[in-house]
Amino acid sequence: MVLAALTTSALVLSGCAGADSPEPTPGEPTLADGPDAQPAPVFEGVHEAFVSRPDLADFPAEATEGPAIDDLREGYIALTPMLTETAPEDQPLASLILDTSGQPVWINNREGLSPEHDAVNNLQFAELDGEPVLVWWEGAARAGWGHGDIVIADTSFQELHRLSAAGGAETVGADFHELHLTDNDTLLLAYYQPHPMDLSEFGGPVDGWVSSGLFQEYDLLTGEILFEWDSIDHVPVSATQWDFVERNANNEAIGSEGWPFDYFHINSINYDGEDTDTFLISARQTHAVYSIDRHTGDINWTLGGENSDFEMTGDSYFAWQHDAQRAEDGTIRILDNSSEPPIREESRVVWLELDEEAGTASVAEQVDPPTPRVAPNRANAQRLDSGELLVGWGGEPYLTKYNEQGETVIDVHHDPYVSYRAYFAGADWSAQPTDTPAVFADGESLFVSWNGATDVTQWRVSAGSDAEDAEFVTDQPRDGFETQIAQPEGDYIAVQALDEVGDVLATSFIAREG
Repeated sequence: MVLAALTTSALVLSGCAGADSPEPTPGEPTLADGPDAQPAPVFEGVHEAFVSRPDLADFPAEATEGPAIDDLREGYIALTPMLTETAPEDQPLASLILDTSGQPVWINNREGLSPEHDAVNNLQFAELDGEPVLVWWEGAARAGWGHGDIVIADTSFQELHRLSAAGGAETVGADFHELHLTDNDTLLLAYYQPHPMDLSEFGGPVDGWVSSGLFQEYDLLTGEILFEWDSIDHVPVSATQWDFVERNANNEAIGSEGWPFDYFHINSINYDGEDTDTFLISARQTHAVYSIDRHTGDINWTLGGENSDFEMTGDSYFAWQHDAQRAEDGTIRILDNSSEPPIREESRVVWLELDEEAGTASVAEQVDPPTPRVAPNRANAQRLDSGELLVGWGGEPYLTKYNEQGETVIDVHHDPYVSYRAYFAGADWSAQPTDTPAVFADGESLFVSWNGATDVTQWRVSAGSDAEDAEFVTDQPRDGFETQIAQPEGDYIAVQALDEVGDVLATSFIAREG
């Protein structure tokens, strides 16, 4: 008879043959080690990538080693995979954590999403009150922006907080483009607000609508809104590079109340380096980065676009950019998409040096993709503590790690999925889910996995006629997301997850019916 992971209602231990428990060999592992054994959870689904988890789709990741592969540091990469030609409700994956070999560690298959909140975006590693957390956006993504909630979860993937934009912005909800937990336990978040406006000077209707870019700083401990800023009060619609007539020709709904003209498109918000009195924000549609005074909301300066306060010297001009941040050396780092329509042959990460006295901007450093690629949208860059740089190429299905010198360490191709951003956490980041490992037996092999568990290095198998009779059979190294192990004889089989020092993290068992 084939063994399979059983639900509690189907579990029949009373039918197993009883026997006096033999004395274990001295020093031999026993099931008494570690947490109590639990029935292996059962999962149903249509996917074929993982026998023990048919509810989870695989994520294709092909890694190409670069010339600096010896500089690879192990860790984890957070993504929100999306199929661009598939409706949100039909996406097989919502969010994902990979290891640096490209193997999935945690796969979120859209469990818990609703028809109203049918998308996940911008998964990040963060800290809250000194503890590691995960943070992501969950909601409805339409027309190039979204309305939804910010979710903060612990490292067992249990939800701690669910937040939306506060104040009057609650009516539209938070946008997915930016969510940033600061060292001060505040949250920086964006949202898009519709406004009625005469668009006739841009070739649109008199009774048209625009969408402005807003952001808030929200105190997570007190619930207080510390700062709020709206582009419509500071940046004229005429600053946009998003041609209304051209866009409306492809979509006649643009400029209506249901699809406002997205003139600004805020897509990143950060403190200006260590200066918490100033924000740096990026607006894709104006081709500009803005320095915002935290006390007055005034724009200190504009970098790029038609109203730049700096002369863009040399090759410093950027377009359709994302993820503007102040680097440690004082330069401004930008993910320059240079796309839609392309103004360069490829996207890049560029560091711009600003001379405020001379009023000039110049290229201080640039990192190009390992192979030519133009990211039409999305994308980000993250400088790691090690000096490495992680780049998620957004609308191009790649992510790349570079060493401190800008040489390619590894380039991962994950077609057909794209991801809005990619974030890295070091190998010391640890997660352990609240459930126990999944185990499936087909009569010849056991298939074992534990979705989200980072610390498992090997699997221990014990078997016997029942739990009291079960004896140690084998230890086998973990082999990717799912490990296949020869199935031992016995009506009762237990599988234990072990960490690198041999401690038992969890135990699951399956038992023969009858």
